Amino acid sequence: MPGISNVLNMAKEALMAHQLAVQVTSHNVSNANTAGFTRQALELSTNIATPTAFGNIGGGVIGSGIMRKYDAFMTQRLMGQNSTMGNLESQQQSLRVVESIFNEAPGLQLNDLMSQFWNSWQNLANSPDTQSFRQEIVQQAQLFNQQMQNMTTEIAKTKYDLNINLDSAIKDVNGLTKQIASINYQISSSETTQQKANDLRDSRDELIKDLSGYLDISYFENKIGEYTVILPDGHSLVDSTQSWKIDWADNTLQWVNQTTNGSAMNVPIGQNFDLGGKIGGMLSVFNQLSEGDPDNYLGRLNGLANAFIREVNQQHSQGVGLTCFSEAITGTEIANNAARLTTTVNAVSAIETITANSMQINGRDIGEIRGAAAVNGLAMGKAANAVSAINNGIAGVTARLTTLVAGSAVTPMPLLPPLANDGDTVSFSINGIAVNYTIDNDGVGLDDDSDPALYADHLVNAINSAINTYNADPTTPVFMSLQATVGDDTNGGALNSIVLSNTNAGDESQIIVGDLASLPPGLENSLGLTAGTYIADKTHNTGQTTIFSDEDFTIEAGNNDSLLSQLGMAGGLHPDDTPNDGKLTYAFNNPGGVANALMGFKYADQLVTDNAGFDIWLYKSDGTLALPQPINVSLERAFTLNDVAKAINVSITNATGGAAHITASVNENELTMSPAVGYKFAFANDTSNFLQVNGLNTFFSGYSASTISVNQGLVNDLTKVTAGMVTENGQIWQGDNSNALKITNIQRDENIKFSNGTVNTLDDYYNSLVGEIGITGKNVDRELEFNTLVTNQMTQLRDSVSGVSLDEEMANLIKFQQAFTAAARLITTADEMMSTLVDSLRR
Repeated sequence: MPGISNVLNMAKEALMAHQLAVQVTSHNVSNANTAGFTRQALELSTNIATPTAFGNIGGGVIGSGIMRKYDAFMTQRLMGQNSTMGNLESQQQSLRVVESIFNEAPGLQLNDLMSQFWNSWQNLANSPDTQSFRQEIVQQAQLFNQQMQNMTTEIAKTKYDLNINLDSAIKDVNGLTKQIASINYQISSSETTQQKANDLRDSRDELIKDLSGYLDISYFENKIGEYTVILPDGHSLVDSTQSWKIDWADNTLQWVNQTTNGSAMNVPIGQNFDLGGKIGGMLSVFNQLSEGDPDNYLGRLNGLANAFIREVNQQHSQGVGLTCFSEAITGTEIANNAARLTTTVNAVSAIETITANSMQINGRDIGEIRGAAAVNGLAMGKAANAVSAINNGIAGVTARLTTLVAGSAVTPMPLLPPLANDGDTVSFSINGIAVNYTIDNDGVGLDDDSDPALYADHLVNAINSAINTYNADPTTPVFMSLQATVGDDTNGGALNSIVLSNTNAGDESQIIVGDLASLPPGLENSLGLTAGTYIADKTHNTGQTTIFSDEDFTIEAGNNDSLLSQLGMAGGLHPDDTPNDGKLTYAFNNPGGVANALMGFKYADQLVTDNAGFDIWLYKSDGTLALPQPINVSLERAFTLNDVAKAINVSITNATGGAAHITASVNENELTMSPAVGYKFAFANDTSNFLQVNGLNTFFSGYSASTISVNQGLVNDLTKVTAGMVTENGQIWQGDNSNALKITNIQRDENIKFSNGTVNTLDDYYNSLVGEIGITGKNVDRELEFNTLVTNQMTQLRDSVSGVSLDEEMANLIKFQQAFTAAARLITTADEMMSTLVDSLRR
């Protein structure tokens, strides 16, 4: 039954509860300025009531638990906002440095220097024989080059600093994940249903807050109170008491997984999603300054330099200076040894399409490669689509087809009357090489009359014989890299057709069929050939893709070789190529490499060899013409720098009757042209762009912002600045300004193509880059300002629930103190009642 002892017990519980409440309040007051502290409160509840005849009598108060005033939803929102703020702040800091590099304030900045360069050419055009204007052009170019190189140097320094900061941030992330996993263990091992590790939870949330500042993360709590932390792509950073590391290697952020055998497996992350946080912000700017991407800031600066060099050199190489070349000149550019990977596209899977971005070359995504039905056993359409997609990917490689032309099946000669066609002839030409064939010239049997297979074989042998004879002639300038085969329904030609193809893999040179005739007329129709000029396209190729690169290149296509096999690139292409790993790396020393390759030039994409070449005007030392007409050097089918040297030498000896007035030679991948004593020469009418590509008679050398420089030959001899052009009669006028005017007009050319595929003027292309950097910086500033306000508001909302208010805590302290006093008074009252009762029993 209830009694005085019950009152004492309730008083005792009340004392203990409010004493504990005072302690909790004291804890709150003590940690009012502790980062990440969440306000705590003692949960008070009524004790078990005692039933009586008059009803249940309350059992007083009891402390049921110390709880955090925690708003999980707002806390998670704040973590996400913290990631956004970290991202924007790191972007802002990095972009300020980038903006200073591309600062176009008046003075010696790139726009001004370009204008001054064009103006100096205009000055030369006004007075082409004035030496000081030539000096001005070279000096303005050197200032422009120096600014370009200064900018790339500053970009390299910024990248270095970002690298250091990324390394430091990643170390911090790895330390935080380890601490979170450790606290997970402490929480799960110390908590019970009633007892929560509030301070440990606060510490963990503060670590989560710090971690979210570095990366965009998601986290959730399991049933025993442990956090799991994951990245946006699903990779875990913390799970229960286990943590994972991230690493920064080869300019790539990687997730590190420790396998069961103790080895580390690194997986690239952040390539297809935004990492967020400080690391994501730094990476976004770092990627804008990295090599290999023609669309980023550095890539576009290099694209400007590349186009600037190309356009000026192409025009400069067409002209002539005040003097001709009387000494040996060497091209400023190198025909690098090129890696060449040639594979046959799988005809069985020809109709299957390879989806966009499922294949990467040198880290660049390759677009969709559409399937197409095979033709006579070759996947010509798909091969052409693959070449187009690879080139559009701008991945630092060049893809090419190999030209193939197939006629219809040959037709045997009529049988009536027997032997009627024996001794008749059919004739035609392949790329200008005459082919003549006498029908059944052996006079035995009816082979050509009745057997199409033998007739086709005889014709193919006649073609190959004519090509071999042409190539054996020492006066032939360029090797005719062509062959004929008999079609068999699997090699691109119908059964018993004539199939013509280039022998150099990756050679897209045209194949010309012409001069079809016969004696008597009409028999030429039996050949199955159609006169015309054929270029490599979707219906005229060998069903192969050939990839050239002056450096090693890497192809990746998933986790196995299923996609690579469609293009004939499955594992085993060279001894170090691991089968079925979905990737391959190819180098010059792997099968197919081409030494001194024209495709090894940095500007190889500018070369034109079909129906193209350049003229050399030969002069005696006194300036008179050594020959009345120019020597035309045809680059038809030139494939290597050695082919070009041969074409020059043979063309000169053919024109001079055997005298080597100029000798071309190749040494260490460079072409040198040396005039004989008493002779000099000049260039004109380059339709092949070879002079620009090789760096002969050019103004600049190099191919990027860091390599651009003025041709040292011009620095040493200003008379080689080409203000004029050789006339059609071979005359050189010192007052000629025709080439200087054409170079000046480059600044207004709206059709200049840049390395990322953009077409624009040089000025507008650069201005768009500078404008984009400025707009990006302002957008980041504006977003940071907005998100700062959002963060402050969200923090206030969070603090209204979880933060410590000293005014509120002091009020609570007074409240609990008064309750404690009242409970003590209750004990006094119960004691007096007990004393009264005891005293009455003594009487």
